[in-house]
Amino acid sequence: MNGKILSYSAGSTSLDPFKFRVIDNQKPTDKMTRLATIFPDLQPFFSDPSQSLVVDAYPAALGGMEAMTRVITYLHPPTCIRALRLAAAENRRVVFIAQPLAGADLLLQAMETEMDWPTELLWATGGYPLPASLERSVEAWLADRGCRLTVLQAYGVAELDHTLMASMHRGSDSHPIYQLIDPRLELDSFEDGCSLNKHVRFQGIRTANQDRIESCGSGYRIHGNPSLYGDGALQWLEKWQPNDWWNCTGYLSDRDGAIALQQRRGRTTNAEVAINCLSLPAMASLPRGVACLPVEHFDFMSHDGMSWMEKPKWNPAAFKQLDAKTIARRAAAVA
Repeated sequence: MNGKILSYSAGSTSLDPFKFRVIDNQKPTDKMTRLATIFPDLQPFFSDPSQSLVVDAYPAALGGMEAMTRVITYLHPPTCIRALRLAAAENRRVVFIAQPLAGADLLLQAMETEMDWPTELLWATGGYPLPASLERSVEAWLADRGCRLTVLQAYGVAELDHTLMASMHRGSDSHPIYQLIDPRLELDSFEDGCSLNKHVRFQGIRTANQDRIESCGSGYRIHGNPSLYGDGALQWLEKWQPNDWWNCTGYLSDRDGAIALQQRRGRTTNAEVAINCLSLPAMASLPRGVACLPVEHFDFMSHDGMSWMEKPKWNPAAFKQLDAKTIARRAAAVA
């Protein structure tokens, strides 16, 4: 493997040294061509590489974009801001590659500066779910600055490849509807009448998958690893309003029976109004008797070990009962 780049999962806690994939920058890829074919709205970003600038804020090596001009930001806000300004100065479209919460925070920090914005930004995101409420909020904030947002949600398996599936459309319940992008990926036939696929087959090799892939009429739905993403918490995040996302990062944890919310850097909440630290729709959607506790940005990091390179844990104990009801409904539907 001399001369190759080895890529591990972004945000994984695994210490297995052999769970990586090999990125061969010398091997041509047509993944972007397939994306633009399936999603025509992407053609302006990929058809002429000289007209786009890739701003890479993803916490893992991806590969496959060697023909495009790239700025690797290392999740450093000033570097991201400089790259966005460069794109605006050179009248380039931006392909912004970042996970949901880190990407939103980088864009928010750029919004707090005086700068010209690119007119078009494609946010290619993945790693974990992007709440529709966050997508709508970022879209509105960028529109106020003359920048049109396009979102591509990509799904991959770290040891296999990135962007095996992708979505640019959500169903009526806000779940993304994914399309198969990489023909090397095969989904095993459903077992025991279950509509959730527990394995994938890549280049003929069957691999267990912690996520669950559900076939639907127009594509696929992906249910994330339940140890990280509970349906109750995900539904609650969809009730968040733009001001909630403006003030909070989206990282949360259990704290003495309450849900601790990490505030964005520089945001503070008066202790006297902490009980109403979120919008009315978000507060009203909490499980009965559960309170929210706003926590200063760095205090949260110190207490909970948060890092922008880590995936959020959207499965607080307060939502376990709601998750159990969802599981029961699914089982009844299958029966």
